[in-house]
Amino acid sequence: MTYQVENTMPLIYTTGAFLRPMQVKDANGNERWIWYVTEFEDGDSFYDGNVYNPREVAGSLEELLVDTTAEIYEKT
Repeated sequence: MTYQVENTMPLIYTTGAFLRPMQVKDANGNERWIWYVTEFEDGDSFYDGNVYNPREVAGSLEELLVDTTAEIYEKT
């Protein structure tokens, strides 16, 4: 899959997150436009009904999926 991201694209807000459009190509080479989260607003995220606060940026998928909830609450 390939993607194209431009910071000149519109930035919209949904509850708890900012979104921008992004162009992607699927496995068949078809171009599609999707919304992607550029930034989470302060507050918790949830996964399967439990508080789950993933990293916003990471060098790998594994790092991106790390739950940072404990780290967040240790700082407060």
